[in-house]
Amino acid sequence: MQELTIDIKLLEDKVCLITLDGVLNNETSETLFESIQSLFNRKVWKFVVDLSGVSYMGSPGIGLFISLLDTLDEHKGAIVFISPQANVMEVFKLFKLSTFYSITNNLQDAIKELKDLSH
Repeated sequence: MQELTIDIKLLEDKVCLITLDGVLNNETSETLFESIQSLFNRKVWKFVVDLSGVSYMGSPGIGLFISLLDTLDEHKGAIVFISPQANVMEVFKLFKLSTFYSITNNLQDAIKELKDLSH
C-alpha cells in the first residue's frame, strides 16, 4: 500500500501549511479529508497545500479538493497549491482545478495571495 505523509503547520493569520508527501489515492485522500475537517472545526479556512512531494494524484484527490469548495466559499476561505509535479499538474489541467484554485511556485507567493483575498 502506498502512503501519504501529511505535515500540518499553522502559520500567521490563521493560514495553515499542509505539506504532502506520497500518493493521493482512495485511502490517503480520506485521511487528508479528515485532517482538513479537523482544521475546519478549529475555524481554519486558509490553506497552502505543498504538492511538491506528491508523485500521484488520482480522481479521489481531485474529488476531495472539489468537495471542499462549498465550505471554503461559505467561510471566505481558500486553498493555494504550491509546486505540483508535472504529472499532478496535468491532472489539475484535465479536471480544470485551476478554475477554482490558485497554483504558485513558492510559499511566499501563496501566503501573499491568501492575504490579498482577505481585503
